[in-house]
Amino acid sequence: MGTPQMQAPGWNIVGHEHIVDILRRTLAAQQVRHAYLFAGPPRIGKSLLARRLAQTLLCTGGPDPHISPQEPCNNCLSCRKVLHGNHPDVHIITKAADKQFIVIEQVRALQSDAARRTMEGRRNIFIIENAQDMNVQAANCILKTLEEPEPDVVLLLTVPDAGVLLPTIISRVQMLSMQLLTSQQIKQALIERWEVEPEEATLVAALAAGRLGWAVQAVEDEDLLDERKSQLELLTKIPTISTVQRFDFVQRQGTDSEKLRHMLELWLLWWRDMVLAANGCLDLTVNVDMRDLLKKQSTRIGTHEAERMVRAILQTQESLDQNVNARVALEVLMLDTPSIKA
Repeated sequence: MGTPQMQAPGWNIVGHEHIVDILRRTLAAQQVRHAYLFAGPPRIGKSLLARRLAQTLLCTGGPDPHISPQEPCNNCLSCRKVLHGNHPDVHIITKAADKQFIVIEQVRALQSDAARRTMEGRRNIFIIENAQDMNVQAANCILKTLEEPEPDVVLLLTVPDAGVLLPTIISRVQMLSMQLLTSQQIKQALIERWEVEPEEATLVAALAAGRLGWAVQAVEDEDLLDERKSQLELLTKIPTISTVQRFDFVQRQGTDSEKLRHMLELWLLWWRDMVLAANGCLDLTVNVDMRDLLKKQSTRIGTHEAERMVRAILQTQESLDQNVNARVALEVLMLDTPSIKA
C-alpha cells in the first residue's frame, strides 16, 4: 500500500460532485451564505468538505486576493495552514474528550471570537463538528449568531442527520445533504489516490458500505480490519446467549458514545446484510468475508426478525443522538435482539 499522492489544486473530493458544484457557483456569484450544514452518514467526508470550503474562502492563490476563488489552490500559505489545522481564522468546535456535550461556554467563546477582526484572512470561519452534540443551552445560544451574524463570519456545521437539530437552526442554514458513495467510487479512489492493490481495494470498498473515510482508515491502519472482524464475531454471538450474558455485555461496553456509535454502525450493517441474505440476495451483502455465517444465521432468523432488528438498531442510534442513557438504550436493544440456539 502506498501513500496519498500530493494534492493538486482543486477540491480533491471523491464523489459529492453536486455539492461541490453548488459551492463553486455560490463562490463565483460571490453569494456565500453565513452558515452551511453538511448532513450525511458518518465518515463520508463532511468534515473534509467543510475544510475544503474554509480553504477556498481563505485561499490567496486566486487572481484577485480580495475575492474567494471557486476552488482552493492548496499551495498558498493560507491553504496550507487550513490543511494543517493552524490557521488563526479557522476555529474547530467539537465536544471535549471529558464532556458529554458541546457546552454553552464553547459557543460563547465562538461568539467572542466572531466579534473580533480576522487575523489573516477575509473571513472568520467556525466549523462545528457533530453539531448534534450541542446540549440545549448551547444549541439555543448558537441561534443568536445565526440570527445576527457578523458580516465576515461563516459557520460550517456537520451532522449525521439534520433531524436531530432544532428546526430553528435548520431554518437559518443552507443544508447540503451528502450521500454514501458507491463501492466502485471508493475502490477507484483507493487504487488511484492511495495506491492500494486492486484485490485489497475491492474488499475494503465493499466493507466500507459507502464510507470513504472508513475505507481510508482501513488501508492506513492495518489493525482496523482485524479489529472489525473480532468485534463483529462477538456481536454475531449475541443472539445465541442468555439475557444475563447480554446485560453483562452491555456493562463491558462502558459509556463512550463514540465507541458505542461505531459498534452500532457495525451491527446495523450486519443486520442489513441479514435482511438481504434472508431474501436470497447474499451477493449484495457488505460483509463479503462472512457470508457463510450470514447465510447460516439468516435461515434461522428470517426476514421479519431481521427487519425488526434493523429498526431497533436505528431507534437505538436515534436515542443516543438524543442523549438517552447509553446503558439503558443498549439494554433495550439486547432485549429486542432475536434468540437462536448456538
